[in-house]
Amino acid sequence: MLSQEQRSLLIRGMGAFAAVLAVFLAVGTFYDYQIAQAVYAPDNPLVIFVSTLGLIPMVYPACFFFGVLAQRCLASRKPAVLRIAGVVLCVVLAMLLGALITRSVLSVRDGFGGIVGGELSALARMGIGVVIGAALCALGFNAGKGNDAADLARRMLIVVAVLVVSFVAVEIVKNFMGRPRPRVLFAGYEGIEFCPWYRKSSGAEGFMEAYGLERDAFKSFPSGHSLQAASFLAAFYGLSLVYPGLRQKLGIALAVEVVFSLAVMSCRMILGAHFLSDVSMGALVSVVAFLVLMALQGRKP
Repeated sequence: MLSQEQRSLLIRGMGAFAAVLAVFLAVGTFYDYQIAQAVYAPDNPLVIFVSTLGLIPMVYPACFFFGVLAQRCLASRKPAVLRIAGVVLCVVLAMLLGALITRSVLSVRDGFGGIVGGELSALARMGIGVVIGAALCALGFNAGKGNDAADLARRMLIVVAVLVVSFVAVEIVKNFMGRPRPRVLFAGYEGIEFCPWYRKSSGAEGFMEAYGLERDAFKSFPSGHSLQAASFLAAFYGLSLVYPGLRQKLGIALAVEVVFSLAVMSCRMILGAHFLSDVSMGALVSVVAFLVLMALQGRKP
């Protein structure tokens, strides 16, 4: 359990960050296009590298957390069938998450992808991700053995649920809104026009067919990279449940959270992948999710 001082620090810090992101969102509401034009500088290797790092804080720790939950399932007093089913489910989800995120990390398509691996097929990249997810799950399983906290499973489940729900929510909104990315607008495709973040875009299917564009070109709002980058503190908190010694570093983690999130947000804008409103909303969803996490963790079982 966190001390009252630790909880207060995290809540006040993330509350202040949420306020800053809300201001960014307001600015983006009026000046999205102008800001996107001013900062657009694609194909910068360092920017691409930092941008790709934004994918890591949410999903890879979740693979580890599923391992902890798998260990708790196996050690529980539930019927054997339920325990085995729980373990299998956790392992499968860890491998699935590992595959999905690694496919993106090891992709350099359109200059908006990752670090290395662009020459690999999608199947090969997903295979690597399955191995990574399984390895992280195994590490989590082993770490769970060394922590005998009675409420670890419940608290870890809340962390995983908050991370997964926020991720799924953003993906649903991205597909529904269909907002074209800045780089698509700057390419000058006839008929594709700027659309504010609060208005659903239309015609994506026709444009994809007419210009050979992929669905990803119309997934600007909100930013998934920013969401995942801003989940750093939630992931660190989850690790502190398994390794109590990390709780003394939560203040440092809070500072890293803000700096890292802003860096990834900036890089996504520089690459022309998102507008200011996109990255602000993506990060804001993650910050709000963390505050919800704190509220749920503060409740007694």
